[in-house]
Amino acid sequence: MDMKLADLKLRPWLLRELNMIGYEVVGDLQHLPTAELLRIPRMGGQDWRKIAKALGRDPFPGLKKR
Repeated sequence: MDMKLADLKLRPWLLRELNMIGYEVVGDLQHLPTAELLRIPRMGGQDWRKIAKALGRDPFPGLKKR
């Protein structure tokens, strides 16, 4: 959880936005629910999947695997 957000290779504008809000490591985002994370400006699907994987969350909780 102490992985820095810069190590995830997020898009530069999202990384700048997260740093402006005050998030610098992945553990800072642990308390936020998925809906709140996706409401962050400039948060896209690919970046969300990277953050979800680092947090240990399933990015698609309602999707059944075939």
